[in-house]
Amino acid sequence: HGLTGLARLSLRSWVAVPVFMACAMITATLSGTAEAFPADVASEMDAPEWKECLIWSACTIGVLAVCAVAAGVAGKRMAPESAERAKVLGELVAGLAFGVGLSVSTMTRPSKVAAFLDWRSGAWDP
Repeated sequence: HGLTGLARLSLRSWVAVPVFMACAMITATLSGTAEAFPADVASEMDAPEWKECLIWSACTIGVLAVCAVAAGVAGKRMAPESAERAKVLGELVAGLAFGVGLSVSTMTRPSKVAAFLDWRSGAWDP
């Protein structure tokens, strides 16, 4: 729902995602999830600086733009079975871009996710 449903403006996704996030935040706050996953100071110091994040983001956007143009040009000349392969490739590229976004924002760390969801943690960092 969060990636593809919101992107294609699905009403069901626009309802499901806020409900899911609200339930996750309420659960994490009431259960004290951030206390179960305390931040490791040493690994937090390894988090990328904003300039490094900007470079990774620009590179990802550039790769996505090139892929989108190539897919648009090639899509007009493709047979239907090749178009299906191109669709799968597009989904793979979108997934990789999402993974890069998670990595750059350090949302791959359980302590970061727990602090984001638990409002009482005092470490809320979007």
